[in-house]
Amino acid sequence: METVKTGCCATKIGAPKKLDAANGSMSFFSTLLLILIPKCPLCMTAYMSAMVLFFDIEYATLVPVLLHTKPIMGLIIIFMILLNRKDKRTWVALSIAIVALTCLLLKTYFATALSIPDWLIYISFIFAIWYNGNFKYFYRFLRVRMVRKGEAA
Repeated sequence: METVKTGCCATKIGAPKKLDAANGSMSFFSTLLLILIPKCPLCMTAYMSAMVLFFDIEYATLVPVLLHTKPIMGLIIIFMILLNRKDKRTWVALSIAIVALTCLLLKTYFATALSIPDWLIYISFIFAIWYNGNFKYFYRFLRVRMVRKGEAA
């Protein structure tokens, strides 16, 4: 800080504060998080059932029961997408979820030699839910940012 003598007394003048880069990025990340999180109970239920698909429990006594839970969770996801009907997005999300459920059923019950890893099937379920619920908001957010960036250049 710098001391400046004025007519009546000595006062201290501080340098102007710089804006932290973290403030801008944190507002960007919090906005991004608000766009990506589900906003309705149906989407939240579908997200939770998609997250449950990721858990693999290795107990031998539960394997006969758990063998059927993953396709049931896939059916719950499809049902929740249908309950949360939107415009064309519902049909795209529904087709993604049905393809993922078909792959899951083939891997679970028919033991086909699909070279698709499990995590890719689960991520496709999550993407279908997200596309049906929040993709339009995220697309608008990105489009506005790109237009602003284009105007600044």
